Amino acid sequence: MWIRSGIILLLGVVLFIGIRAAIVNAQPGPVITISRTVPNELNPPFAAGGTLTGGAPNATPEQASAFAWQEFIALNWPAGPQEGKPNQRDTPSSSCRFGDPNCTGPTVWQTFRGKVEIFPGQGNPPGYSQTDSSFGYDALPQYPYGYSVGPCGPDQVPGPTPWINLDETDQITLDSMYAGVVSSDSSPGNSAPQLIRFLAKANRTEYVYVAKNSSPTDPLNQWWSSIPASVVQATKTFISQNKKSPPSDNSQYVSLPDGTIEVKAGWRPLNSSEAKSGRFHMQRVRFYEHLKNGPSPYCYRDANWGLVALHIIQKTPSAPYFIYATFEQTDNLLTADGRAVEDVDGNLMQPPQATPTDPQVCLINPQPKPGQAVVAQVLVTADPNTCIPIKSPTFCDLPGKRLFYRNENVSMAIPPPSPTGGNICVNRRDNDIPQYAIDANKAAHAAIGAYLRTNKISSAPWLDYKLVNVQYYPYDKVIQKETPNGSLYKSQPPYTAKNPAASSFYQANIVVETNRSLQLFSGGLTIPPGEGVSTDWDMGGAPHKNTYYGGMAYNAGGCLGCHGSQGQNPGGQAGDFSVILARGSVLNPEYPAMPTAQGMSTVPRNRSLR
Repeated sequence: MWIRSGIILLLGVVLFIGIRAAIVNAQPGPVITISRTVPNELNPPFAAGGTLTGGAPNATPEQASAFAWQEFIALNWPAGPQEGKPNQRDTPSSSCRFGDPNCTGPTVWQTFRGKVEIFPGQGNPPGYSQTDSSFGYDALPQYPYGYSVGPCGPDQVPGPTPWINLDETDQITLDSMYAGVVSSDSSPGNSAPQLIRFLAKANRTEYVYVAKNSSPTDPLNQWWSSIPASVVQATKTFISQNKKSPPSDNSQYVSLPDGTIEVKAGWRPLNSSEAKSGRFHMQRVRFYEHLKNGPSPYCYRDANWGLVALHIIQKTPSAPYFIYATFEQTDNLLTADGRAVEDVDGNLMQPPQATPTDPQVCLINPQPKPGQAVVAQVLVTADPNTCIPIKSPTFCDLPGKRLFYRNENVSMAIPPPSPTGGNICVNRRDNDIPQYAIDANKAAHAAIGAYLRTNKISSAPWLDYKLVNVQYYPYDKVIQKETPNGSLYKSQPPYTAKNPAASSFYQANIVVETNRSLQLFSGGLTIPPGEGVSTDWDMGGAPHKNTYYGGMAYNAGGCLGCHGSQGQNPGGQAGDFSVILARGSVLNPEYPAMPTAQGMSTVPRNRSLR
C-alpha cells in the first residue's frame, strides 16, 4: 500500500511539474482590452535617463502588437465634447461606447488637426489664439488653401465642414492607387471613382509645439510655414554629432514632445453592397476636383466614404523615433473575381501565382565589391533570377475587383525599366502579415466581440479591421553580415525588437504603400538617373543612413525608414520623423492625376518625393 501510494504521489508530482512547465512555456500573449485611454508607452517601466528596464527596445512583437491595438481602439472611440468647450478635439466621449451605432460623429483621431490646419502656408492657422493654452486648437475644422475653394456645383448639399479632408491623391509622387471593386457610378461627380485618397493629421501635442514656437507677427519665425533655417541647421548638426534625436520638446532643435501622434488614412467610395455590409467605418469626407473655369483651379465635394487604411505613429519616451502601426479594412485584397486573399485576421487564404506581368525586384550585383554601388531595380520580368525584362509587357488592363496602381511619370522616382505604361494589379503582399500580428488580431476581435455582446451592440465595423504590422525599433540591415547591402532582408524566429520579421522590416500597407518600391523600402528611393529605382543602396561604398538612435546610424526600412529618410536624415530635412513638420506649408489640395501613355501626369503635390 505504501509503495502504491508513493508511486501515485510521484506520478502526481511529475504530472504537476509537467503541467506547470507547460503553463510556463505557453504563456498567454498580452491582454487587449476595450479602453478609451491611448497608451503612452510600450512595455513599461521605462526609466528615462537611467537603466532601461523596459520600453520599446526590450519589447516583444506580441507586446508591440497589443500596444498598436490599444491605440487603434482608443483613437477610434467616438469623440465627445471637452469639459467647458462645445467642440470635439482629441477627447473620447464619456457617454458613447466603442462601436456605438448611435454615435455617428467623428472618432477621436478624426478630430485631430489636418496638416493644412497646422501648416496653412500663409497666415496663421485657422482659429489661432494667443490667449488659449492650446492656441485655438479646438476650433471647428477649416481648410485654408492658397485659393478660395468652393463647392463643385449646385448639387453639393450644404452642411458642416467634414472632419475628413482628403487632400492627397497619391504616394509622394510615386504612384496612384485604385480599387477595382468600386464601380463607376459609386461616387457621383468624382472624376476618378476608383481612386484611393489620403489625409494626414496630428494631435494637440504636435499643434501646440508648432504654435508655441511660432510668432503670429514675425514671418521669419513661423514654424507653421517653415522651420527657421538656423533651427534646421542646429538640428542637423546635433544629429550628425550625436547620432540620436535631440531632447524632446524644445525650440533650439526640431524635436517633438513625447505623446505626439500622427495619423495617415486612406478612404474611398463604397459600392452599395459594401455600404450596406456594415464592414466599413463610414464618415463624411471632403475631396477635391479640378475646376477648369472658376475663381480657383479647385473645387470640393462632400460624400460618405469608407475607411480602408489607417497608419498611427506615436513618439514615446523609449521610442523617440516613433512607433509605427498600420491597419487595414479586411476586404482590401481581392482576386479578380472578388474572393478574399486573406481572412479577417490576416491568414493567407488564396495565394495567387505570380505572373510575368507582376513587377519583380531584381538585384544587380547582389554581392558587390568594396566601394561598388548597388542597385535594386523594379521591373517587369518573367524571371527575377535572370532579370531579363519583358520588352512589351501586357499590363493589367482588366483588374476586375483587384487593387491596382499606376506609377507616376517622374523620371527620378520611376525611371525605365520600371513599369509606367499601364495598370499594375496587386495579387498579394510582398511580405505576408506575420503570425504575431495575426494572433493579436484574433485576440482583439475576440475582445471587441465580447464587449459588443456585453453592451448589446449587434455589430460594429471594427471587427473587420486588422493590424498589418508594427515597427518599434530601428534595425540596420546593411551592417549584418548575413544580409549584405543589396540583398533582401530575411530573418528567422524567434522575432524580437532587434531581430524583426521581414514583414516588419519592410512594413507597408497594401493600399497606402502598394507599389514595389514602397513595399520593399529599405534606405532611399532615388539615385542618379538611369540607374533604376533603389530601395537598398550605397553611394561609393557609403551606405545610406536614414535613422539615428542611441549613438547609432541605421539604414532602416518600411515606415520607420521612410519617415527617417524624409524627416530626420541630417543630410535632408529636419522634422523629427514627421514628414508634415519637415515639409511645412501646404498651399494646394490635390485633384486626381490624369493617366497618360507613359504613366500618370503630375499635379501640384502636398508631399513630394525629395
